[in-house]
Order: sequence, then structure tokens, then C-alpha cells
Amino acid sequence: MSVKLAKIYYDNFHEVIDLELEKYQEENLPSNVYSIAESSFSSAAHPRAIWSGDEIVGFLMYRFGEDEDDKHECVIWRFMVDRRHQNTGIGRAAMTLLMAEIRSHKSCKTIEIYYDPKNLAAKKLYTRFGFEAVGKRDDGDVIAHIVL
Repeated sequence: MSVKLAKIYYDNFHEVIDLELEKYQEENLPSNVYSIAESSFSSAAHPRAIWSGDEIVGFLMYRFGEDEDDKHECVIWRFMVDRRHQNTGIGRAAMTLLMAEIRSHKSCKTIEIYYDPKNLAAKKLYTRFGFEAVGKRDDGDVIAHIVL
């Protein structure tokens, strides 16, 4: 399986926004079109398409802090794999690539990610990469992080 991350352009935008989650997962993430629109307001946001072979199979977005207080922090803001490609190892491969991309930004000292506590697949994946739960957000999502 050949997985890669790539920037989102007009040519692949429609494929990214057409990706689907399982119905029960939809409440956990805003739509990809919303996330891409949100990224256009911040140069610190980095949206990426997840490719498997010659097909777009997922979407992720990370961002760095924009203020002096949080410029060394990175948050994985979105991470999704299309419902037809879940449980195939693509999420693990994409997370490996994402972590390497984030680490290439030498100023990054911590990485955070948020997930619904009922989403056991997300918890398992993130724990595998070394994320540790450190608290909860106001909306009930778990806050997990890694100190680099």
C-alpha cells in the first residue's frame, strides 16, 4: 500500500469534500469543506489529502499556534479516513507520515489531538503513536498530547 500526504488544490478539492464517514462518526468532525474553508483564514493551518495509490482516501489538517505563547505547539485539528477505506491500515500509515511532517518543523515542542471518548478506534490509533490523555475540552472531547 502506497500512502502519501499532499496539499489540496482545485484539481483534487472535490475528491476531498466527497469523502464520507460512517453515519455514527459524522458528529465527531465538521465536514471537509468546512475544514478547508476554515484553513483559508490561517497561514498556520496545513490541510492535506491522504492518498492511497492514485485515489484520495482521507483528509487531515494540522495547525501551529500563531501567538508567541503557543508558537511551539501543534494541534492535529482534523483526521479522517473515508468509510470505505477504514480498518485497512491507511490511518496508521497516514499518521506515520503526518508525525514525520510535523516533526520536520523544528520549532514544534508538543503535538495535541482531540477525540471523542467513545471513539475507541481513534484512542487506540493515537495511543499507538504515543499520545497520552491529559484532560478534556469543554465539549467533552479528550485532549491527548505528545511532548517532543
